Amino acid sequence: MKFSTLKNSILTQFKQENGHLVVPFLVGQPGGGKSACAREIAKELQETYSIPDSRVVEFNPSLRDPVDIMGIPFKSEDGTHSEWLPPQEFFAIRAGQGPSILILEELSDAGMAMQNPLCRVILDRYAGQMKLSEQLFIIATGNRVEDKSGANRLSTKLGNRVRTLTFDSDVEDWMTWAYSHGINSTLISFIKFRPALLNSFDPKVSVNPTPRSWEDVNRIPQELEAAVFYEHAKGAVGEGAAAEYAAFVKVANEMPDPQEVIKNPEKAPLPDRPDVLYAYLGAVEALVEKKTAANIIKYATRLSPEFQTVLMIGCYRRFKGITSAKGFSDWAIANANLLLGK
Repeated sequence: MKFSTLKNSILTQFKQENGHLVVPFLVGQPGGGKSACAREIAKELQETYSIPDSRVVEFNPSLRDPVDIMGIPFKSEDGTHSEWLPPQEFFAIRAGQGPSILILEELSDAGMAMQNPLCRVILDRYAGQMKLSEQLFIIATGNRVEDKSGANRLSTKLGNRVRTLTFDSDVEDWMTWAYSHGINSTLISFIKFRPALLNSFDPKVSVNPTPRSWEDVNRIPQELEAAVFYEHAKGAVGEGAAAEYAAFVKVANEMPDPQEVIKNPEKAPLPDRPDVLYAYLGAVEALVEKKTAANIIKYATRLSPEFQTVLMIGCYRRFKGITSAKGFSDWAIANANLLLGK
């Protein structure tokens, strides 16, 4: 399932009576966006149930020892028995504190020694001897064994305590995420142009293009020399994807000024090459706001139907108010078939 479907369906499940007892386990390729999905779900749960940050815990069992769940033993005051001092993370989500959230990151990387105590956390809501929150939402993420990322097979008893849901990368979902997380317009345009490269994962290769590695590419300083920029991109997404993106960036740097669309939409350039046009439209949509929307719509009508849709959908994702701009209603009526996918 894609990001939005997983997120919405899990939130719906959690809202059911005793829905917090269900533990969704998001499984997919490394870097596909599982952790981002889990955090988005947690964010909405926080808003719905007024859960403070102090009761949202991320716990990576593959980096910890069983004592980090069970607690440290110490002698009781009367010296007759041992008691357990709970770890800070689980103490924060103990019973009596109100609704809480636990994200189990990379669950499938955990060895059997960690899987065993997690069985009780998930089913009985106990960390060692300490009872956890009466309304504890647990979300787990993990890679597949076949991805050769260090993932282990879950024991049958742990697998029987979670609901395994397959996470699949989706370009449209990634676009929605990218617009709201500061991904630069050139990179967004490139993924529109080459959607297959969003997640081209090959377990035989150590460096792959994935949503997470493209987010890393987004951090590369744009002022670097072209050759140096390429080397950094290659280190993030691999040689082939980096070469294509570096070429696309070069095109984007040489394209016409997108401000021409705002100044004179009837005469602004219409690039012939698809890669140049994708880059140009990405730069144009980055300019959309209340004052510019009408002229962008006017410019869109000069494009082919396919690229009209690319530009207008991109503008809508950035600025929902475009639907109230002059000319939008006429454009939407004229392109109803395209918008409905007919």
